[in-house]
Amino acid sequence: MNLSSLFRDLGNPEHLARLATATVKPSFSGIWGTVELQPDVFIPQRFSVGVIVQPEGKALKFKLLEDYKSFECVYGEAFPRRAFREIMTHVGETLHRAARHQTAMNAVTFGSATLQVSAPAYTSGDAVDSTVDRLFQEVVVMAPKVKAARRGFASLDTSRVRALVNEELKRIAHLDYEKFVLGTESGSGEFVDDRGVQHFLDFNLKTGTACGSVVSAVHKNASTVEFNVLKSSRDLTTYSRIRNLKDTGLFLLLPDKQQLEAREYKSILDVIEEQAWKLKRDGFRVVSLPSETELAQEIYEWALPSLQ
Repeated sequence: MNLSSLFRDLGNPEHLARLATATVKPSFSGIWGTVELQPDVFIPQRFSVGVIVQPEGKALKFKLLEDYKSFECVYGEAFPRRAFREIMTHVGETLHRAARHQTAMNAVTFGSATLQVSAPAYTSGDAVDSTVDRLFQEVVVMAPKVKAARRGFASLDTSRVRALVNEELKRIAHLDYEKFVLGTESGSGEFVDDRGVQHFLDFNLKTGTACGSVVSAVHKNASTVEFNVLKSSRDLTTYSRIRNLKDTGLFLLLPDKQQLEAREYKSILDVIEEQAWKLKRDGFRVVSLPSETELAQEIYEWALPSLQ
C-alpha cells in the first residue's frame, strides 16, 4: 500500500476496520505506593522500605525490606538493628490487617511520625505479585540488588521462598495441597483476638493438629536469617499454644553454598543449628535444605499424617 492509497481510503470504514488492532487489556489495574521510613526524626531523610499495590476493588498486596545491611553501610554501628526489626514487624502487621479488611491504601496509617505511605500512583499489569516484585526492585534502593550480588548470589525474602516451595508442593501433594497450605488474597497467616485486640501471626502451613512455616535463609547476612527464624518460631509457638496444637514445623530454604564465601555460609549454618537445637527441645520439627523440591517433600511428609 502506498501513501496516496492510505489517505484515499481514510474515509472507508471497512478499510479502517482491517487496519485496526485490538488493544490488550491488562489483567489488573489499580494504585501503588511506597512505605517511607524516616530513621532519624531530626534529619528529614526518608527511605523506601516497602511497596504496596492495590488492584481496583480488591485487597492490597505488599513487599517489605527484610535485609538491613544497606542501612548499616549508611549509619555504621550506630544503626539500631533491633528497633528497625520491631518497626518492620509493626509495618507488616498493619498492612496484613489492612489487606484483611480491604482498607484503601491511602487510608493506611502506622501511628508514627517516622512512617508513612507515599501518595498513590496508577499501575497495571498481568499479575499483581510480579508487579509488586518489579516495583520493589525498582524503587527500594536499600534492598540487595541482584546485579551487585557476588557470583550471581541474590537474597530471597520469605514470601518469594514460599512461592517457590508452593509450586513444588502443588506438584507433589496434588489434591492435598489446599488442605494444609495457606494462601488467600490477604496472604498467609492468621489474626488472633486477645481481649479485643487483634494480633497477626505469620505462618503458611496448617492442618487440624499442626502448624508450620516456610522461612528464607537465602541471605548473606546471618543476622537476617536469625531474625527470620526467631520471628517465625515465636509466631508458631504462640499459635500452637492458643490452638492447642501438638505438632509444629519450621522449614528453611538454605542458600547455595557455592555462591557464598565459606565464612558467610558457616555463619548462617551456625545460627540455624543453634536455634534448631533450642526449638527441637520445645517440640519443633526443624528442617533446613538448599533445594525447594526436597524441602517440599519434607513438608508433605510432615503434614500427611495429620491429613488422614
